[in-house]
Amino acid sequence: MTGTGSLPRTFVSFSSADKGRYDLMCAWKAHQHIDFNFADFQLDEAINSQRPQYIKSVYAAKIRRVDTFVLLIGADTYTKTVFVKDEVETAVDKGCRLIGVNLNNCRFRDSLCPSFFAGVGAMFVPFSSRILAEALVWQKQGASPSYYFFDELYTGLGYQLIGNTAVLPQPQNPFSGGNRPPWAR
Repeated sequence: MTGTGSLPRTFVSFSSADKGRYDLMCAWKAHQHIDFNFADFQLDEAINSQRPQYIKSVYAAKIRRVDTFVLLIGADTYTKTVFVKDEVETAVDKGCRLIGVNLNNCRFRDSLCPSFFAGVGAMFVPFSSRILAEALVWQKQGASPSYYFFDELYTGLGYQLIGNTAVLPQPQNPFSGGNRPPWAR
């Protein structure tokens, strides 16, 4: 793949219910003012087959070409024990950098994490471009069932920490409080 340089070669796995979040990641990647990028090795289109072995062989070939595997963890991901589970197992067997992205903004592995992704040495982050960009370049050190970033990294990136979650505050409206320029009145 040309033009990807040292970008992490990444396969993103998700439940069909969470495809919109994958699409948003692609929008972050395309936006010139968002510092977020990865070499996307996602399937180009849905596999038109009813044969599970064939489907598995297609995505396994993609995963064998990546160094990073991202699992979007939504409300129903734990139920995806056919294809998503197999994608995870293929990535673990290959030794990919594993990142669990919690769509509920949790900074740690939580109760929505599928059992097949718990304890595999993944970094867990909330669904947000700034912290996910950090996870895409994170290098695993030591052996742990799961990893997370320290609070200081989140606050340094502008996040507000609320319990186990991290959220970016909404930018202030420069025109709030009657602070409008004459042309906007």
